[in-house]
Amino acid sequence: MPVYGNRDSPKRAAAVHEQRRTEPRKRTINNKTACLWILVALLPFLVVKIVFSYTSPFFFPQSENRVADLISELPSPDFLSPDAVFRSGNEISGSSSAVSVSPKELKIPGSRKPPAASEEAKPPQISPKSSRLNGNELPPPEATSHGEEQELDSPEDNEKKEAQKWQAPIDEKEGEKAIKSRSHSAVAPRGSKECVLYDGDWVEDPEGPLYTNETCFYKHAQQDCMSNGRPDTSYLYWKWKPRNCELPRFDAKAFLVMFRCKTIAFVGDSLSRNQMQSLLCMLSQVEIPDEIYKSPDDKSVRWRFKTYQVTLATVWSPYLLKETAEELKGIGEGQSKLFMDTVDEVWTSVMNGFDVMVLSIGQWYLKPSIYIENDQIIGCHYCPERNLTEVGFLYAYRKGVHHVLDKVTKNYKGFAILTTLSLDHFENGSWSTGGSCRREHPFKKGEKVLEGINYDMYQVVMDEYRSTVERRKSDMKKLQLELLDITVLSLLRADGHPGPFRSYHPFDHKLGYTHVQNDCLHWCLPGPIDTWNQFLVEAILPHL
Repeated sequence: MPVYGNRDSPKRAAAVHEQRRTEPRKRTINNKTACLWILVALLPFLVVKIVFSYTSPFFFPQSENRVADLISELPSPDFLSPDAVFRSGNEISGSSSAVSVSPKELKIPGSRKPPAASEEAKPPQISPKSSRLNGNELPPPEATSHGEEQELDSPEDNEKKEAQKWQAPIDEKEGEKAIKSRSHSAVAPRGSKECVLYDGDWVEDPEGPLYTNETCFYKHAQQDCMSNGRPDTSYLYWKWKPRNCELPRFDAKAFLVMFRCKTIAFVGDSLSRNQMQSLLCMLSQVEIPDEIYKSPDDKSVRWRFKTYQVTLATVWSPYLLKETAEELKGIGEGQSKLFMDTVDEVWTSVMNGFDVMVLSIGQWYLKPSIYIENDQIIGCHYCPERNLTEVGFLYAYRKGVHHVLDKVTKNYKGFAILTTLSLDHFENGSWSTGGSCRREHPFKKGEKVLEGINYDMYQVVMDEYRSTVERRKSDMKKLQLELLDITVLSLLRADGHPGPFRSYHPFDHKLGYTHVQNDCLHWCLPGPIDTWNQFLVEAILPHL
């Protein structure tokens, strides 16, 4: 405690304390005053700069060439002019249906050609220079035409690279119009004669897949053939070559731009989900999607690409008609009962929330079922233990396709696509009797013939589609319906199924194929099913 020497000391001390208390406030006021004067001094310069920025175009007009350059910089640099030529795997003509993604942007296994069909594909030898995909050794990548090697990047790295390049405006109509215009020119098949899209052959593709097991995380483990230990990779290096034209590589960026703010739904069975996951994998090389919905059984899922507001959805409805396994009309629980005149409300109740709907119908009609029509049991497919008429599945299948097409053409406001039958390739048995699929190369055109049940089911879809189109010709509005004919190209790809590699390294403790369950129905990802989504673009494009 201070000691003061005289009677005035307390007063001086109080004055000192007051001075110390008020000095910081005075300094603050002085600092604020100084800042204010600085702002006042700078204000004329700011006014001059703003006025100059608005008036400079009138006094210093840009040349037409420079304006054209600026406009051309709005869309993605990957979109090329219609005169562009496919070079070195990095550019593609503007008339193609997709622009090839540069190897630097999307890293894939080495760009090597698949072995000839007569050669036996051997498991690659392990070497320090080989590329690793989740434990699978692939042959070392060959140098590209520029002397560079392709490497694997994570999806996050790819997303960052794309984000740095992709500066397309989202809200500006002119920028959006320019992008869509270039997107249209980039996805049309090219060729001097009429393009026959679904008539063609599988040819070698040295570029390989658009993604790998390490750059896509949205596929079922049963279709992740590479991670599950499939030793051959030649099935990845084929592409579909239509007659009289080329089917360009899928361009995920162009796809997302064209379908901005739209929802695409895949309605059907597990093959429908297989196709959706293929599309999800290809699009995820541009942007990582968010899962926004999942049903309790994990069969109906929705993913959204936030930047473009594009949503992909799966809706589980394997028959597309109403079906139940509950006890009904004296038939016990567990037996499938199919209502042949009632479309499944699971998808019809939500269909008008979808802009595009891809419908898949087929393989489940081969299962034993009780058939109900007009609320009466009319027969069954394979029910020898019951005193019912054997109607046959083709009758039910035709009814199903007919009612589905009738429903979507009358009540659906969006654009519908019906997918034809996807074929299995079981040999020496079926799914439940030890069938397998060991092939490592596609069939050539003419080596495999569509026949038997597969031919009959294919004809049902084609007949019902044609008759629906004929019935709707009299309607004033444009028919919002297309056919996705994947039957012929899938017929030739017996090498594209998981086979025993639906399971993780199935032969670690097994000997031979006979002791392992084979899947010769679904498709490896990546694999031939990726081509279906190239066809999807071609089916929708004329209606955009």
